[in-house]
Amino acid sequence: MYKKLIIVIVTGLAFCLSVNAQQFSAATEEQEKTMRKKIAQSSADMNSLICDFEQVKELAMLNEKMISKGRMYYKKDARLRWEYLSPYFYTFILNDKKILMRTESTQNVIDVKSSKLFQEIVRIMMSSINGTGLIDDSKSFSADYYWGEKECMVSFIPISKEMKKMFSTVKLTFNKKDYTVDKVEMEEQNGGMTVIKLSQKRFNEEIENEKFNID
Repeated sequence: MYKKLIIVIVTGLAFCLSVNAQQFSAATEEQEKTMRKKIAQSSADMNSLICDFEQVKELAMLNEKMISKGRMYYKKDARLRWEYLSPYFYTFILNDKKILMRTESTQNVIDVKSSKLFQEIVRIMMSSINGTGLIDDSKSFSADYYWGEKECMVSFIPISKEMKKMFSTVKLTFNKKDYTVDKVEMEEQNGGMTVIKLSQKRFNEEIENEKFNID
């Protein structure tokens, strides 16, 4: 369960397609400053986000890919809905201090205050919707910056004990049109890979509060 929550954090992301490292070169000091400034401004301007996503998961021991699709809703002030629509139904909702996890047959509600781990998860989740929180989170991650023609990328190396258990690297790719996250790549410690691509992004549209209801 914790692993699924951590994946949602990074993909609130977000949160992709595999990133070809040859498309990028190490960012100069000036390029890194530009990236940080543009990403921070993009985050400040984003009050809400609706988008589709496609997730591809590769298991370390199996030569096959599991592909799933769904939609994400984000609203400032700690509200996030991440729902898988194909090939199965699964919904994750964060509303302030409560988390709902729902399948077609089960439903669980968690009080974030009941666990320091969940508090940390929520803190990282809501600060990483478009990457700014991860960049500024020097306690959990170190960051390397890369520059490309139409995109830029930040590669995060986990530092905190909790993150190290889950991932060896997390990469966020930003487009240079609006400096929001287009792609996320998560390499797990066991050799597995989860990659997600966000598409059809719509910013600052009104989202009804019912989307974030926790019954």
